[in-house]
Amino acid sequence: MAKKNTIRVFEGFAGYGGASFGLKKANIPHKVIGYSDIEQEAIELYEYNFPNIRNYGDITQIDEKKLPDFDLFTGGFPCQPFSTVGKMLGELDTRGTLFNDIIRICAYKQPRFILLENVKGLLGKKHRPTLDKIISELNRIGYKNVQYAVLNSKNYGVPQNRERLWIFGQLGGLPDGFVLEPPHIELKCRIKDFLDKNPDEGLYRTQAQIDRIHEIRNAPVFDVDEPLCYDYYNRKIRTDGICMTVTPPEHNIMRIVEPMVNGKERLRKLSIDEHFRLMGFILDDKTREIKFPPTLNYTKLGRRAGNGWDVNLVSVLFKHIFSQL
Repeated sequence: MAKKNTIRVFEGFAGYGGASFGLKKANIPHKVIGYSDIEQEAIELYEYNFPNIRNYGDITQIDEKKLPDFDLFTGGFPCQPFSTVGKMLGELDTRGTLFNDIIRICAYKQPRFILLENVKGLLGKKHRPTLDKIISELNRIGYKNVQYAVLNSKNYGVPQNRERLWIFGQLGGLPDGFVLEPPHIELKCRIKDFLDKNPDEGLYRTQAQIDRIHEIRNAPVFDVDEPLCYDYYNRKIRTDGICMTVTPPEHNIMRIVEPMVNGKERLRKLSIDEHFRLMGFILDDKTREIKFPPTLNYTKLGRRAGNGWDVNLVSVLFKHIFSQL
């Protein structure tokens, strides 16, 4: 792509910069002209990896008339109002109306492209009117025949069952034959391939903690031949080599089960590197695609991973989108 075709990007609800990392991973020439986030831990992580980019702060307070021009607006607007993990209040939750600020900004700036992300709960019967409103508002401001699709990380090379709704529009409309969903990629790895070689001992649960899990959850004996995911929700060990959706640590819904050692069960939390590998980052002895500021602890970094974009999937999606435009 020639320099003149460098895509100018504004990242709304930026988190750790899923769009920036995805574009970088896809080798698509781009320049981020600004971003928006109000979570301090997200800001610290973003700026540690992408310094000298202006944060425009609270999206509800942004004056669209003062923004630089940009070609692509990206936004994973807050999903809690529509998530099965949250209270599913939808538009009754004020965060469920933040897409109105996306519409306000994009109506004025008219970027060529808009890519939005949310949980698949937005497709459910309860929240379908909200999704219909989002689509109709995008149509109203010039983004005709907008497409949306639910994409799952496990279908694009990462062994995580992570379903997210993606919405894409182009000013004036998408070309005939455009398809948002990229072809699936055969999954050739398992969760064990994404784990640390020598996990920190502090991640492991004590025998008393394991006994308590057996008692209150009627959990199976944690006896496996390879490291696998234990699903707290469904009270089972996933034998397919895929992990459940990575969520913020406070949700406390997933553990790694390892083969027994001297007849003792081995159960532990994910490390921070493991959180981010499962979000599509390469983190090994040779390459570290994301850097962690020393100011952020386990819980804060884990929360950013759980609320972030799978950058591997995003890179596949961007390449697929721009190959058709």
